[in-house]
Amino acid sequence: MSNASNKAIFLDRDGVLNVDLGYTYKPTDLRLVPGMIEGLKELANAGFKLVMITNQSGVARGMFTLENVHEFNDALLRAIQTHIPGFAFDAIMICPHHPKGTIAEFTAECSCRKPGTKLLTDAAIALNIDLSKSWLVGDKDSDVDCALNASMRAIQVTMGGKQYTQSKKAFALVPTLKEAAEIILKN
Repeated sequence: MSNASNKAIFLDRDGVLNVDLGYTYKPTDLRLVPGMIEGLKELANAGFKLVMITNQSGVARGMFTLENVHEFNDALLRAIQTHIPGFAFDAIMICPHHPKGTIAEFTAECSCRKPGTKLLTDAAIALNIDLSKSWLVGDKDSDVDCALNASMRAIQVTMGGKQYTQSKKAFALVPTLKEAAEIILKN
């Protein structure tokens, strides 16, 4: 195992870990992205801290609750653990906000909604992570922008369900987390 203890991989949830169906929150809709398990294994074995990050504006929009987000995250973790026994994320960071929400407590302009960096910086403080040595893997250009805003490198994946604009600023564009992990481990 390499000495990667102050390095982290920030993993967007929808589209990287689970298939993005658009406002995915029901555990019955959980589908793992192909190649994700293999990528997680490689990154975990290399000693990286693994942090799941996710924008969940459906909470602010009144489409589902924060409790629903936690239930889905728990189902996702259990599904991963069937392939990687004992697996756990070092942190799970959620932004439930949106400036055009309908639920007052979550209707806000915030710095945690990607491409804002508060999810990253909060995790960095809590887990003693050096962001300059860390990576973000996401499926949207806002994920890439989030990483760049935090002086990190980003890899964009393309096979996680919905198709998003491909960022020209990403370090690499690959199909799944498996290929992203291979690039991260070489760099």
